[in-house]
Amino acid sequence: MEAIQKIISVIEPVSEALEKTKILLFRPFNLEKWFVIGFCAWLANLLRGGFYNGVNIRSNRANAETAEAMAKIIGFVREHIVIVSISAGAVIILLITILLLYLWLSSRGQFMFTDCLAKNKAQINEPWRGFKKEADSLFRFRLLVMLISSTAITALSIPMAVVLSLLRTSAINGIIVFAVSFVVLMLVLSAALAVSLIVVLTADFVVPIMYLQRTGVLAGWRQFLSLLRRYFWKVALYLIFKVLISVCIAALMLMLVFVGCCCLCGAGIIFFIPYVGTVAMLPLYSFFRLYTLCFFKQFGAEFNVFAVKA
Repeated sequence: MEAIQKIISVIEPVSEALEKTKILLFRPFNLEKWFVIGFCAWLANLLRGGFYNGVNIRSNRANAETAEAMAKIIGFVREHIVIVSISAGAVIILLITILLLYLWLSSRGQFMFTDCLAKNKAQINEPWRGFKKEADSLFRFRLLVMLISSTAITALSIPMAVVLSLLRTSAINGIIVFAVSFVVLMLVLSAALAVSLIVVLTADFVVPIMYLQRTGVLAGWRQFLSLLRRYFWKVALYLIFKVLISVCIAALMLMLVFVGCCCLCGAGIIFFIPYVGTVAMLPLYSFFRLYTLCFFKQFGAEFNVFAVKA
């Protein structure tokens, strides 16, 4: 076991992933292959996008106008409470439906993208049908994690809301407010970190196990946990190194967007177009996923996705 542990490296998979990325996308270059694999990568990363919030600079006049607008909105809601309630319910149901659809599609996409990289083959229909059972198992697990995390955050928000309401009436000391706020914040951050680790470990290790062994997510997690007990520090080092790689890739993406927008007459706008942006950034997406797969195969031949026959 010790001999096996010594050969597990977080550095060596970098060069291997780079080489596999070159072979996958540039040897030879095939635009159709890019679009097919890019579609799978886009599906796999559907729920990994970000949102940007602008800085809001307020003035006294703006505050007065906002208060007046809010008063009008509240008045309208009171007068049309039934219509507003039905509309709000419909919007909420629509948003939940879209979220579930994205979650389901991205679960399928994770196996499709892994299959393309493992076999160096651009295909959609075969992995879509072939890994239906595993993808559905992953979808249910991710949905459960989402529900538990949402419930936990809601539960943690209740004491904060109570404390803030008491603070408005001056019925509670400011020190108590700070203490409660600090404790709640630490609990929220801890919960967020735990959920993030579960999501990352599932995508990076459990999904390849499910892909190779055609098993459900719980069986995949059981096998990964047995590996984690033996290689805990290797996995911890991998996660730290992956953060560094993520920072480098994010910086490279920002640079490409900047160059495209400023030096190529706004061509960088393509990076913000769904699917098209993923295809344009496909070498980075492929390298990032290939690095994980190359690292994981060091744990043993049974974890080598590249040994799967095309």
